[in-house]
Amino acid sequence: MRPTWKLLLLVLAVAAPTAGDLGSCGQPAAELDPAIFFYEKALIDCQKCSRCVLGTAACERACTAPPASEFEAGCYPLVHDGEVCLNALDAAPCDEYASYVDDVAPTTPTECNFCPLSERLGSGGAP
Repeated sequence: MRPTWKLLLLVLAVAAPTAGDLGSCGQPAAELDPAIFFYEKALIDCQKCSRCVLGTAACERACTAPPASEFEAGCYPLVHDGEVCLNALDAAPCDEYASYVDDVAPTTPTECNFCPLSERLGSGGAP
């Protein structure tokens, strides 16, 4: 009976498409919809601000203002990028999240840095 299971596993492994055929984690490569992403991000921000008792202006905006609807010019993240970002935000502990919504010097988790500084500055990469 065991050789049959081994053969079945081998067939499934060989027949499966490779990660590059479909995109990251088996998903087709698709551009991230900014309206959906920013809506979901605002929900997470608002929930985290409430749960962590953070009272910044960024928290207030997340809970009351309409979310952004466009990425910065030149930013074209994929759906998987957005999912990874939202999962990182959701999993962040309160002290780390406080730095994300800080009013003076907010930080961005690396998972959410869709457009690195060098891309925003142009091809020269110098400020």
